[in-house]
This record gives sequence, structure tokens and C-alpha cells, in this order.
Amino acid sequence: MPTPLRFALLDHIEAPQERPSAEVYEEVAGYVRLADTLGFDYYWFSEHHRYVHYGHLPWPMLLALHLASQTKQIQLGTAIICLNLHHPLAIAEQSVVADLLMRERLAPGFGSGSSPTESVLFGKELVSEQERHAHFAEALGQILASWHDSESLPKASPTLHARSWQAVNSVGSAQNAGRLGVNMMYSHLRTPEQYKQYRQAYLDAGGTGLIAANRPVYVGVDDATAIAELEPALRTLWRRFRSEGKIPAETPEPGDPYALCGHPINFLVGGPESVARQIATLRAETDFDVINLEPSWAGLTPEQIRRTICHLAEAVRPALGTLSP
Repeated sequence: MPTPLRFALLDHIEAPQERPSAEVYEEVAGYVRLADTLGFDYYWFSEHHRYVHYGHLPWPMLLALHLASQTKQIQLGTAIICLNLHHPLAIAEQSVVADLLMRERLAPGFGSGSSPTESVLFGKELVSEQERHAHFAEALGQILASWHDSESLPKASPTLHARSWQAVNSVGSAQNAGRLGVNMMYSHLRTPEQYKQYRQAYLDAGGTGLIAANRPVYVGVDDATAIAELEPALRTLWRRFRSEGKIPAETPEPGDPYALCGHPINFLVGGPESVARQIATLRAETDFDVINLEPSWAGLTPEQIRRTICHLAEAVRPALGTLSP
């Protein structure tokens, strides 16, 4: 029997620059409270600084801590804390305090990723990708060692290490996650073939934790309605990716909205049964334990985002019981 798939939501806390951040936080809080009542396993928040990537949240652990008092069971996580911007001991201590205050519902996620703009903002030297990954591996190792140090105060929960995650976007980072004994999460920008490569590298390095795949998602009452409702937001996202260089500048914008969903956006869209089949197909091909779904995108209304969250819990997740490998 396959292991039941865990469902998670991920939010980059993005909004127009002129929108009050407190208003953005409260909107997201409503999604988190809804996800908690619907039985989602995780809700993740991303770290962005100075409105880079349109993000309003520079310190995701604070939001996780705040929302722990408004929820009952959902694990609240950071996806991700950019370790190269921070001192590892400070992150280690703050994670322990937050987790204890949250009654061990923190799911800390770490990564090396930060934009050059953010690195310069923090006075960090711009280094090669290899050096950045080496610095990250050293920092995460220091955090984990601190949690296991009997002399450290406050004392970490014995399960905090096992609830920790590393964002993985290369074979080398997958190997590092396996060596350090943390769970592994993928970016939605990667292909199923890359997911398979990372999984094998993780297992070969000794990894035994959970593996999470990531995909943007929109669920409508049926396929035709879903793509029609999503298309304006999907075109906004496609144009943004082209402006950011994720899609070659010379690429013409597809007329077919379904063509916009392809790599590197990798968007799941459709009615509940269709989205369930897409998730099941991805899982059968790449084998993961958690599906991290991103329902919040520019151009979608709060009501549309809430409907997607409800459809995922009430229709997509049950459908997977018969479709999962």
C-alpha cells in the first residue's frame, strides 16, 4: 500500500508594493485558518526582503509563530529561510524558541537561495554558486549541531531535526540534505526528470526523510471553467517569468492558455478529478511524500484562492485515494 500523500500549501506573501503589509498578513492568516480546519498537513511561508520577488514577509518564522495561536494542528513552516543572509547560531536559537512556543508545530525549511539584490542588501559578498552552497551546508550543519548540543539553551525538541527541511535545486544540494538527515523539498521550477535525479542522490547520500514536490495550482468546478478563470493570472505569471529570464526573452506568448502551464511554470489546473490525476501522475513518476501546492497568484481574488483550497481538501485529496500509485 502506498503511503498516504500529505497535503501542504505554500505562500510567498506576494502583493502590490503599495498594499499595506498588515492587510496582506491578515488575508494569508485567513487562508491558514481555513487550511487548518480542512486538515492540511503544512502551511509554508517564504522569506523575501525589500520587496524582492514582490514579497511582503522578510521573516517567515514570525508569521508562523503568530499563527500557531490561531490554529490547532497544522504544521507551520518556513520555505525557506535563506541561511546565507543570516548567522546560523541566531537562526538555531530563534527556531528553538519559536518551536517551543508553538508546541512543536514548527517545520523549519532552509535554503541557500537569495537574490543578488538581497545579498547586497545584507552586505554579503557575491560568490559563486559552488561557494554559496558550501557556505549553506556549513551553516545548516552548525544549526543541527547546536540543536543536539546538551549545553545549549534553550533546549531543542528531540524531534526538531526530523521536522526540518532543505530546499533542493541541484544534485549537490540533494546529497547535502541526505548527509545531514533532513527532509527535502523541490522547487516548482524543476522537471519530473530532475525530481528523480534529486531523489536518487538524496537516497544514495543516506537520506531517509520526507520528500516534497511543489506545484502551482488552481482548481475550478471543471476543466473549462478552471482554465478560463485562471487565464488572466496565468498570463501575468508567464510574462513575469519571461521578464525575469526564466523564459527566454524572444519566446512568443502562447495563445493556448494550457501551453502557458508548461515548463518552467508547471501549473496544475482543472476540475478536482483532473488535478487529482495530475498530482497522481507526477507522484507515480517521481515518488514523493508531500505535495506543496501554491494557490495564491497575482490576478486571482481571495475568493478564488479560498475556493481552490477548499476544492483541494474536499474533492482533490479524496480522489487521490483511488488514483495514487
